[in-house]
Amino acid sequence: MTTAIGSEINRVEGVDKVSGAAHYTADMNIQNVAYASLVQSEIPHGVVTEESLKKSVDKALSSPGVLYVLSPLNSPKLPVLPRDLTFDLPLERRPPLSDLTVQHVGQHLALVVAETPDQASFAASLFELDYVEQPADLNAHDVIASIPAPDEKEGQIRHGSYYPDHFVKLEEEKLQDRRGDDAEPKTAIHIASQYSTPLNAHYPIELSATIAYWEGEKLTVHDSTRWITGERKALAATFGIPEDSIRVLSPLVGGAFGSKSFLWMHVVLTAVAAREIGRPVKLVLTRDQMFSSTGHRPRTEQSISIAADANGLIQSTEHHTLTETSTVAHFCEPAGLSTRFLYHSPRVVVSHQAARIHYPTPCFMRGPGEAPGLFALEVAMDELAYAAGIDPLELRVRNHVPLDQASGRTWSSKHLLECYSQGAERFGWDQRTHAPRSMQRDGVQVGWGVATATYPGRRMPAGCRVTTRVNGAVEFASATHEVGNGIRTVMTQVAADVTGLPLHFVTFLSGDSDFPGAPYSGASQTTATVGSAVYAAATEWKRRVLQLATELDASPLRGLDPSALLIEGGILHATSGLSVALADLLSGIDAARIEKELSFSVQSDAGDQERFAFQSFGAHFCEVEVDEEIGRATVVRWVAVFDCGRVLNPKLARNQIMGGVTFGLGMALLEQVPYDSRTAQLIGEYYLPTHADRPDFDISFVDTPDYALDPIGVRGIGEIGTCGVPAAIANAIFHATGKRLRSLPITLEQLMKPYQPPSTEKRG
Repeated sequence: MTTAIGSEINRVEGVDKVSGAAHYTADMNIQNVAYASLVQSEIPHGVVTEESLKKSVDKALSSPGVLYVLSPLNSPKLPVLPRDLTFDLPLERRPPLSDLTVQHVGQHLALVVAETPDQASFAASLFELDYVEQPADLNAHDVIASIPAPDEKEGQIRHGSYYPDHFVKLEEEKLQDRRGDDAEPKTAIHIASQYSTPLNAHYPIELSATIAYWEGEKLTVHDSTRWITGERKALAATFGIPEDSIRVLSPLVGGAFGSKSFLWMHVVLTAVAAREIGRPVKLVLTRDQMFSSTGHRPRTEQSISIAADANGLIQSTEHHTLTETSTVAHFCEPAGLSTRFLYHSPRVVVSHQAARIHYPTPCFMRGPGEAPGLFALEVAMDELAYAAGIDPLELRVRNHVPLDQASGRTWSSKHLLECYSQGAERFGWDQRTHAPRSMQRDGVQVGWGVATATYPGRRMPAGCRVTTRVNGAVEFASATHEVGNGIRTVMTQVAADVTGLPLHFVTFLSGDSDFPGAPYSGASQTTATVGSAVYAAATEWKRRVLQLATELDASPLRGLDPSALLIEGGILHATSGLSVALADLLSGIDAARIEKELSFSVQSDAGDQERFAFQSFGAHFCEVEVDEEIGRATVVRWVAVFDCGRVLNPKLARNQIMGGVTFGLGMALLEQVPYDSRTAQLIGEYYLPTHADRPDFDISFVDTPDYALDPIGVRGIGEIGTCGVPAAIANAIFHATGKRLRSLPITLEQLMKPYQPPSTEKRG
């Protein structure tokens, strides 16, 4: 029997994408649409003078083609979003345009609506605003010098710093955690270092876009979002209308990486403007506006201390993180989560402190927490290995643990040791010399580095709708999102295998809030979550079809036991040899009966996540070449092996990991948002890796199903590919140059510094 699962099926929407037939939000053709352009603040903290705002609005209104200007002077009063939406999620508590105060550079101050995009942007450029500037907190150290403030229950604007308890309502993911003795033990080996990561931008290829229009009290929003059901809920709370009066559409998303996961305020303003002028309004953010309007990864400063015995067995680990959020929302980069369980450590202390600064709201970014956190932890592990005189991979093997030390539960499935061994063999790790600066090629230094990758396995409730056509074609639909991860393809594969239908008989639709609900497409949970719903729907569809086949008068399978039948290739078979094609079976039934019996919706829950701990694991091995004369580090070879449960589509899975590694390469060597530290204004360029930076990849999977999490045996792979990558590169650069670099991105200036041999003084 040929199965779709496990096959390298091409993307079902691939031809449309490469031929230009695929439509994204900005491509939607809506009749009588007007165009909007944002006006944003130019200072980090202060108040806009009412007089300058009035003059600017009047000037814009007199500009050709301008229809309307929405500003704090005429904006309808919008409510504060309820706490169940904003708690631990980066949704802004302060309604847009609620007053004249400014909390960060790039805050929306007005929305100009005109007949054409050029007319709207020109009128927006006419704004000349005056401010009464106020002192601004622009980094965490400006804030923590003051007394930490509690996480107030009320208030739209907050200051100070705080210590968050948990990450996004997940009780098991404690941001302040401790186990073992109070005092750090005295051991043979001790390392303690500081690590820092910069502000990173998501930089998806698709600019965020919104089109909104009202039909009476019904609101339709086309938006570049991967949270259509949540966005509908937030918009319902904003406008005080029922959720079923709102439809959010997002058929395809051109990359997100976290930036399009929540309701951003430009969406609200577009909907307000559409209601005010009584016609559709379209807004497409500029590339510069993406930096201030759709989130970012905040800076972190991390302190790690590890104590180990003479054999390298860890006895104590401390990981303390200082990070930043905005004054109008809440988000904490959970950098220390993996430290609580990844390696043997009877004593663990993990803490997170978030400082509220006058900067745009940060949010999730691919591998939130793990990406910056594993940079610090995995470089610290490399430092420990060299302090102990142990091979870095061997140190990790010695400190491998079979259970989740944070919860005490056993892992549902863990094959990290296989990832280490298979990766080492594929890479040729046994040929690595231990000493730094001991490998050269063609006049440049060569280094090999290793790092562990890990990311949680998650599943949430989701629904799926099934629609059966008279010709036997079956359509599955869920309010999830195709963000470039291939979800439409793998859901089609799951549905085809469970129903017994050929792939071309099955379609999977997404991107419409009218479909049964699904969570945001993030946290590497979509395949397990939506896949469980599709599996349940396909199983129920199959049961109904087999039952129907034994009841129909014209069916050759009438009167047989449904449990003795199977469907393969769209043909129903009995053990006796009787068979009938599904299309032939349905041809004698009227469409109304088909709709009644074979078109339905199901809801899948989150499964039992109390018995086991769920986590994916992997190992990164990389080779770098470093030309110290010109300060250039080149990643030339990458081997990675992952334990992510069952692999539904090896081609798409490898692509996801390649993308994740490339994402981490940019984080390690190129990416940081350039801004003026005094004014918070953007300056310079944001550099990203290109195809020219791509190493030679060798990506593989252990491919062991994890049926404890979901019925198809999968765990997500969207983010784990990034986690550990910057550390593997930094460790390889240390091996090549002897320079221990603990701050990202690793720059030309750092690489060109003369090599200084390490002190002979022992650490500990």
